[in-house]
Formats: sequence, C-alpha cells, structure tokens
Amino acid sequence: MSRCRVDRACRQKHSVQRPGDARSWLHRRCFRHRHARTFILRIRDFAALCVVAFAGLGAEISLAEVSDTDKVIYARAVEHCRGNVKRSMALDLDKRVLCFDGAILPELDLSLADRLEDGGLFVMRSFGGEQLSAIRLAEVLRRRDATVVVYDYCLSACASFVLVASTKAFVVKNTLVAWHHWTGEYLCPSLEQARDEGPRRLEKNACADAPADYQSMYEYAKWLDKWFYSTRAVAPPFENPPQSVIVRRILQNKFGGRGEYPSNLMWTWNPRYYASKIKTKVVYEAYPQSQDEVDALANVLQLRVIFDP
Repeated sequence: MSRCRVDRACRQKHSVQRPGDARSWLHRRCFRHRHARTFILRIRDFAALCVVAFAGLGAEISLAEVSDTDKVIYARAVEHCRGNVKRSMALDLDKRVLCFDGAILPELDLSLADRLEDGGLFVMRSFGGEQLSAIRLAEVLRRRDATVVVYDYCLSACASFVLVASTKAFVVKNTLVAWHHWTGEYLCPSLEQARDEGPRRLEKNACADAPADYQSMYEYAKWLDKWFYSTRAVAPPFENPPQSVIVRRILQNKFGGRGEYPSNLMWTWNPRYYASKIKTKVVYEAYPQSQDEVDALANVLQLRVIFDP
C-alpha cells in the first residue's frame, strides 16, 4: 500500500472517531504517525550500521585485555608446539605447556593432560574429531584451569568443545575457527525454529527411517552436548553449533535453493557474540575482517567457510 493510501486511510479512520473541529489535530496525528514510523526505521538502520562498525573495535578491546607478557608467552608456546615435538600430544619438561596437533580420536590418551600443571597452557591445532573424546579432554583442561591457545585451525569438535573447555582461550592471528553440523548417513537436514525466535536454524536430525540403534546414539550425542554446555553457557540451553542471524540466513538460502544440505560447508562465529552466550573468555588476536580473508585461510585446507561479519 502506498504512503498516500495509508495516510488517507488514517484520516478517514480518525475523522469518523472525532469529526468537526478536531480534524486538523487528527491530521497532525496521522502526520506524526507516519514520520514516527520513518524515524524508527532510521534508528533501526543506524543501529545495524553501529553493530558492524563496532565489531572490529570490540575485537581490539578484547585483545587489549591480554597483557603483552601473555602474548609473548602464547607466541613462544605456539613456536614450541610447531617444532620437533611428539604428535599428537606432548608435554614440555616443566609441565607448563601441553601441545596437541591432530585429530581427537576415540582412543585418545588423556594421561599427559592429567599431568599438566594447574594454570598451564594447552596449545592446539585440530580438524576436530569424536565428540565424547573432545568433551573428556575439555573436562580435564577445566580441572587444570588451563588456558587454551589455538593456532592455524580449530574446527568442528575443537571449536565446539575444546576452545570453550576452560575459563580462558586465545586464538592466534591467521587461525581459522569454524563450526559445522554432525555428519552421518542417517542425518536429515531441516529448518528449525531458533530459541531466540529469530531466523530459523538449519539443523540435522536423525532421519525418520534411521535404525533404532542409530537414533539412540543420536539422542545420546544430543544429551552429551546439552550436558557439556549446561555449565559453560551463559543461559542454557545453548544451541550448538552456534549460528549468528547472518549465518542462519545464508544457510537458509543455500538449503532452500537446493533442497539439500550444502556439503563440505562450515562457518565462523563472530567473537562479539561470545560474551552473551558462553562463559569462556575467548580473545582473538585478529578475527578475520572479510570473506576474502576467510577464503584465504580456508582454501589452504580445501574447505568452504562462511564469514560471519
């Protein structure tokens, strides 16, 4: 409906209610209504611009909370773990730095993690792995009050569980941290209502024709996820994997256009959302500022990753 038709309808409505001398006041009422609506829309657009403009500023403020001494310590720890140390896990001689480089396998031995000194560093690079092993590792790191430092890439279970294992985490510059859904033969994609009542989330659930034992395993995995975040989320339950409104809309478009789950696809999660969602204080040395930056990191790993601005 055009603005003129809306204004005419407004005048007709209020003329019936208050005829005669009040007409001029009523016309101003319609005028105020129209311009108030325009003003509100401008405020909304301005607020949206502010969110984007201050995203980078928020990252700088968070980085400022990490002391120069800590930055040097983290850099030296990463350099040590890049070097000639045993894979996938190695503990330095003073038991202050535990290196992890590889997949989070079901048979993961946690004995070295148990020997890490309280308040030590857990330095990690991983494509992810098994959910239960990642949670077991995260629980040990939490008991040790370790600071998690990730470099190069931290994907899937690394991002969902190990990154937020303890109270603090540091993401080294040029590190790709990204999430995705579970993968499996009997998982079917669908668009589900989000708990924040915003745009719908693309989810994967056990298919209706999945074998009973698979459905039981899926329900157990969901329970583990819920249990893990019950003490790590600011306001449980936490929707894992996390998706911002922008990422949800992109996933909706990709899924809606093809009617199937987009394969080999991951996404980032802007750190400006973390403080309101998770208790772990995660600081990025430099969160990517564009899709091009994310592509440069993802192409090396032969991945497709959506940038969350």
